[in-house]
Amino acid sequence: MPKLAKLRGLAFDHEVPREYQTAAAFKEFVRAQTAKDLPPDRAADTSAALFHIGLLNRPGDLTALQQQALTTQVGMYYDPENKKFFLVMVPPTDMLLDMLSVHELTHALQDQHWNLDKFLPQGTEELDADRFAARRFVAEGDATFTMYLFALGSLGKDVTPEMVKILRAQLDQFATMSPEDMVKQNLLGMSAGLDPELQTSLAGLGDIPSTILVPMFDSYLRGSQVIATAFDLGGWKAVDALYTDPPESTEQVLHPATKLYPQREHPKLVTIAPRGKQIANLVFGELQWQVYFQLWAPAQKAIASEGWAGDRAVVTRRDDGRLVARIATTWDTPKDADELRAAFVTSLAARFPKGSGDPATTGFDRGDGAGKIFLAERGSDVFIVDGGDARSELDDLVAATQIR
Repeated sequence: MPKLAKLRGLAFDHEVPREYQTAAAFKEFVRAQTAKDLPPDRAADTSAALFHIGLLNRPGDLTALQQQALTTQVGMYYDPENKKFFLVMVPPTDMLLDMLSVHELTHALQDQHWNLDKFLPQGTEELDADRFAARRFVAEGDATFTMYLFALGSLGKDVTPEMVKILRAQLDQFATMSPEDMVKQNLLGMSAGLDPELQTSLAGLGDIPSTILVPMFDSYLRGSQVIATAFDLGGWKAVDALYTDPPESTEQVLHPATKLYPQREHPKLVTIAPRGKQIANLVFGELQWQVYFQLWAPAQKAIASEGWAGDRAVVTRRDDGRLVARIATTWDTPKDADELRAAFVTSLAARFPKGSGDPATTGFDRGDGAGKIFLAERGSDVFIVDGGDARSELDDLVAATQIR
């Protein structure tokens, strides 16, 4: 703790309580935390909504999937609610024990200085999913960046600007890896000496949908790029400022050198007037548009998601049980909007092999009995109704949307 405090430039206000925890107790903690953050009725509605709009490629139990994702983060963790550091699995080497301890104790530092429960409020409507993900990039990126700097010091090397530059290059390389690659190479030390059941959870990583897995894993290494960029510009003072003035979108943290610094590109607020029984209200953000296109049109992933300026997706359930999604998006330029429109149309053939039609005219029949998809492009904006019956629903969406 003293070495970490010196390295990170932050003092611990008080000792961090720590204790051993069995694998069974850890799994019970994950179950209880998930149930609190995502109650069963909300989980069922959100799962159905994500499947309907294409962020899940198959129906699933969101609660179980969240639990499986969280149990891949094994070894040790810091719990901001109980203000404790828990050791679940002892890593095989002292170096790895120190590195992972530094990562989690950095979270304790964050909590003591900025209150992680307020910075990352769970199970509330206080932050939309995109803003929450952006803040998670800061917290996990900071812990990861600090962990690797600590490792350099443990090897007897002075943490000089040159060493930070070398570390930055390595982190940039790590950030191109998929979650599966990260686990295989054990970059976060997650698979050392695991309980057999936890090892099974880790082995099933490929079963966890990208809409859950990508924000979680990207927050570590792509998040560390955000921290490295801030550190390059202003040292730890600039990193600390990210807690008092957090990023507002995943676009900012995915492009920290252009969208976060030197001047922020603020997202636009998109709102849609309520209609019917709402079961989900979410913001894709650039990161979830990447997830969507990686699932359905991988070649279009980058070109279709970049240039994002704001969006909103509202999913309602009709009296007959059918879901209808209304999606309003805005982009930096008409060209960006056109790229999104073209890629989205391309994605429909992969999502709905039995579907047919033109979403821009008569509508695209999903072919699954769940209605049609209608799409309209208006300058830098693209509007989508997924699950409608008539094009007039698209006109209603345009009229019901505010972008500011």
